[in-house]
Amino acid sequence: MVIPLSHIALNQQAEIVWLAAAPDMHQRLLDLGFEPEETVSCVLKSKNGMSAYLVKHAVIALRQKDAAGIFVKIP
Repeated sequence: MVIPLSHIALNQQAEIVWLAAAPDMHQRLLDLGFEPEETVSCVLKSKNGMSAYLVKHAVIALRQKDAAGIFVKIP
């Protein structure tokens, strides 16, 4: 099942399937390492709508609306 990245739980891993973002944000996400078939895990969820994800050995914080445009599958 494919779900938005914003829906994975803390410490859960997933594999990126596709990005559904505006062209400028799409390229920015690719530059940060959010590319198809890459493994990503949630390392922090805050109450203000920000979450942090570990991707390619880097922790990247994303707003909920940006993480909602990254679709993942749980292995």
